[in-house]
Parts: sequence; C-alpha cells; structure tokens
Amino acid sequence: MKTERERIDTLMQTLHLSGRQFAEQIHVQPGTISNMMTGRNEPSYTVIKKILMRYPTLNPEWLINGKGDMWRTIPGMDPQLFDGQPPTDLPVATNRAAQKQEELQIVAAPQKQISRIVVYYTDNTYEEFKQAPF
Repeated sequence: MKTERERIDTLMQTLHLSGRQFAEQIHVQPGTISNMMTGRNEPSYTVIKKILMRYPTLNPEWLINGKGDMWRTIPGMDPQLFDGQPPTDLPVATNRAAQKQEELQIVAAPQKQISRIVVYYTDNTYEEFKQAPF
C-alpha cells in the first residue's frame, strides 16, 4: 500500500508538476514539498487540506487512506474539468510573434558613445567622469 507521500508524488506526476510548481499551486514553501518528498517530514494536516482545497475533485479518501479512485465526481461539475489531463479538443494556437517578426524590418541603430558617467554615493555626493577629447 502506498504512503501519503507516494500518493502526493503520484498526484504531482499526474498533473505534470515539479515540486516547486506544486508548492506554488497549493501555496506552501517549496522546502515543505522537498522535505516531504525526501522523507524528512510527513505530510501535515495543513498540506493535505491545501491540496484538497486546490484540487476539489481529488478524492480525500484516496489521498489520506489510499482507498478508491484518485478523482471523484462532484454533482454539477464537469468531471473532466479538473482531471489533471489537458483537453484534447482545443484549437492549436498560432505563434503570432513569429509571424509578426517576419513583417518587421530590422534597422541598424546609430552607434552611440558614452559622453559621461555619474556615480552617486549614499552620503549625497557624486563623481562625474567625462571622456577625454580625442
């Protein structure tokens, strides 16, 4: 039987999320997930609660006890809305930036030269450096 840690790892793999991404999704520090995945800490009540709040169709019985399916159906909610799988019927986006790049003309900017540099110090003084004439 898998542990809670292993089930959380399975969830992360199903959602295609790294530890850092998963931590951001459930609003915990990345170190919390890292320590949990390495076995240093067990998943806390707070982490379990945040996971279940973030993923409402995740089956709490599966997450906590390993019983049942990973996902559950909530009445009135599209069962595929939060199934962790990307939709397959979306239109393919075109790369407009690449299309626009072809339309743009690259114009060489005139070469600029530095005429002076000013350094401001925290004691409200400054030094000015000017280029010597050629």
